[in-house]
Amino acid sequence: MVLSFFQNACILITFLSIIQHFARDKNIFENLSINKRIIVGIYSAILGVILMINTVPVTDEVIIDFRYVPILLSALYCGYLPSVISSIIIGIFRFLFFGVSTSSIIGLIAALVIGIGFGFISSLKVSKRTKYIYSIIIVSVVSIASLAIVLEDFILIFKSLIMIIVGYSIVSYFSIKYTDYIIEIIEIYQKLKKEASKDYLTGLNNVREFNDSFNRVSNLTIRRGEELSALLIDVDYFKNINDTYGHDAGDTILKELARIFLDICRDYDVISRMGGEEFSVLLLNCPKFKAFKIAEKIRKKTENTDFYISENKAIKITISIGISSYPELTNKTDNLIKDADIALYEAKNSGRNKVVILNEKKLKDS
Repeated sequence: MVLSFFQNACILITFLSIIQHFARDKNIFENLSINKRIIVGIYSAILGVILMINTVPVTDEVIIDFRYVPILLSALYCGYLPSVISSIIIGIFRFLFFGVSTSSIIGLIAALVIGIGFGFISSLKVSKRTKYIYSIIIVSVVSIASLAIVLEDFILIFKSLIMIIVGYSIVSYFSIKYTDYIIEIIEIYQKLKKEASKDYLTGLNNVREFNDSFNRVSNLTIRRGEELSALLIDVDYFKNINDTYGHDAGDTILKELARIFLDICRDYDVISRMGGEEFSVLLLNCPKFKAFKIAEKIRKKTENTDFYISENKAIKITISIGISSYPELTNKTDNLIKDADIALYEAKNSGRNKVVILNEKKLKDS
């Protein structure tokens, strides 16, 4: 019996660990689509079937299994639909695998009742602990009804019921705890990953993520024979803003600027904070003339925006932008940022509040 319990524990841990591996980069339990809920239901059913096959012999007359545990987990963490789907599949498998008999029919009905019951529990506005207790009650009631139909010996019914309730309570409790642990690990991993790749103030990519993205985008651009443009953006007289209004005001401006960049740039463009008041934008499959239009749109939007540094105080700012483009202006993607920086330097030294394209005399004044 101990070995069988250990085997079932290993099966549960293995399946839950597989979920951890594939879900670590996703918010698996938040806003699940119908398709994902169906997948969870099928996955839970597979686990339930394996647990049903690997029964635990308690005595010569009493055996139990933990097929209801994955149904409970799918209900608690993913809702009604996966709970019902997994119970239907488990019930049908029980019916087909063990043949048509009174026991298999009872097993099918019991699985359906459990699935619907657990699904209902998942929708209740109560604590997870309360839902766990309710699940034990449902399993107990269903087990009593099932055993009373299949067995005639009261002592055997009582022994079986005790083993089912105790076994289910223990295994489901530790399964819930382990699932909570996995979710916590995933959340910590995602938080650390975000902190390692995102700028803490603006939420844009940081320099580390920019470097990784630049390498990926450059290789993709070369492989596809596409165009790639880079914008380097610098806030004009930002030091004066900090000195006059304080660093909190400067931070507010940088966050608002980030929102402007996100609003204007395309979803697949790479927007990063390079440090201080300097930003970069990688414009994928974008020639220089289109990059210029985007840069001008950003510049004008910034110039015409009131930046509120307090509830009643708004100031105006301007930005300077340098542009480089591959392969029109440089024959190497590795030179894009350096060349855009040269163009930015020219913009700042020729009056600021300008967009300058590398190696071109055509400047756009405010």
